[in-house]
Amino acid sequence: MKRIFPMKRTFLTLALAALLTLALTPAIASAAPAVHVTTHFKLTPGTPNVMKLDQRVSVTCTYVSPEPTGVRIFMRPMTGGVPTANYAAHPSPIYPAGTGAADGWFTITKGNVTVDHIRIQVYNAAQTVMLDEVLIPVNYRFTSATANVLSRLTMTATPNVLQHKQRVSLSFKYRTTNKAGVRIFVRPLTGSALTPNYAAHASPLYPVGSGTAKGWFTVTKGTPTVSKVRLTMWNANQTRLLFKAVVPVHFQYKKPANVVRSITLTPANPNVLRLGQNLALTFKYATTDAGGVRIFARPMTGGAATPNYAAHPSPLYPTGAGSADGWFTIENVGATVDEIHIWMTNADQTVTLFDTEIPVSFQFK
Repeated sequence: MKRIFPMKRTFLTLALAALLTLALTPAIASAAPAVHVTTHFKLTPGTPNVMKLDQRVSVTCTYVSPEPTGVRIFMRPMTGGVPTANYAAHPSPIYPAGTGAADGWFTITKGNVTVDHIRIQVYNAAQTVMLDEVLIPVNYRFTSATANVLSRLTMTATPNVLQHKQRVSLSFKYRTTNKAGVRIFVRPLTGSALTPNYAAHASPLYPVGSGTAKGWFTVTKGTPTVSKVRLTMWNANQTRLLFKAVVPVHFQYKKPANVVRSITLTPANPNVLRLGQNLALTFKYATTDAGGVRIFARPMTGGAATPNYAAHPSPLYPTGAGSADGWFTIENVGATVDEIHIWMTNADQTVTLFDTEIPVSFQFK
């Protein structure tokens, strides 16, 4: 039998310990929730949107941090991976250790730019150590137009699923110097073309000055996805285009026989949650299946089910139309949910009656 000398035995013991540490450490680290984190963001106005220069986007959130001296939290606009040009933003007070609420704002002072992310950074009180950073995808188009402009949209929640003839409603602020007044139109686009089989509002004559305008559109047949909304302002006889903006959206139109629609997400998309916190869904459904249906919502990442998720079961919903709800969470390893898979089956789950995915961004930390 080969003898192991003490020095060799010590080396082997240390090597095995090191290998064991390497094997175990990633699993332990990835399962631990973030120590410093900001979650449950609320954006005012919501995204996507069109903003005039110097109009503020307000951001509120919940924070958790054990940092004994307190933390400073900064919310900054980003475009193409760098801070957006010509931005102005809030300073930060010192938020005390523990859990609390934080808020901030930003705006753009010059130029025509689109903010595509909001960067949230948490620092210690002296701002010498960054404790947490998160990027939230958004779409805020800031325009330098002043004489004739539309801004601060309020819109049916997107992403969403709707049935034929169900309207997407919008309201917004307008300003015009056109003395004869203006007409304002909202139209759905699929790709770069008008969505097939759409119907939409006419426009009254809005008077010179500032005010509130509104509009709507729907789809009457087929199953298109509305990927953009186009807003235009014209002079009174519609011979001159005074303002145009296009914002990205996601509205799927489905046939009404078996459908899950009018989805509300709490907290709203996009957002950040802690591991184990539930994302709640409520929705309307309709079915012609005489035996009733079951409805499921599940998180997806990169085209597959998000690892380590937990989610609601489904009761048996009766035939006809009604309301339903569900939830899911990510339990022990951080992940970003980029789609929600929603489907409806018959009572014994042998037949799928409805199936869709909607794009989202929910980071679990």
